[in-house]
Amino acid sequence: MQEKKPESMKQPSAIISSVGGLKFVATINAGNTIFFEPSLELGGSGKTPNPMEYYIAAIGGCVAIKTQIDLAARGTVPESVTVRVECTRSGTLPQILTAVHLKIFLTGKLDEAGVAAVLNDVMTLHCPVAVMAAASAKVTWEYTIENS
Repeated sequence: MQEKKPESMKQPSAIISSVGGLKFVATINAGNTIFFEPSLELGGSGKTPNPMEYYIAAIGGCVAIKTQIDLAARGTVPESVTVRVECTRSGTLPQILTAVHLKIFLTGKLDEAGVAAVLNDVMTLHCPVAVMAAASAKVTWEYTIENS
């Protein structure tokens, strides 16, 4: 008997449709929707994120989620995880990210060596979005632990 995978574990796919003007909606295979539009410079309203903003947020979101999960798996649950993502884009088309720096702020009674090991694994192995970013950009990170 073949085990049924949860929807989130299936191969990702999306359908992107225009919803008027330069606004679009992506419907992900799990049924979730994401609205986006171009940046202000390209005619967007500035009220909805553009694809690059989603990508940058996805890098930080993936790192935050995997850090929380991986630390918890080691028996250490941080009280909070905050990730600040700073990026540099090339000056010529296609203006890809050339540098991504993450500042990771953790709160709680956390072991410094354990956090360092988890973050190394998250950034180089467990967070596919950060690993994909590293394929085209220099990705660096630092972290700060605030004990509570």
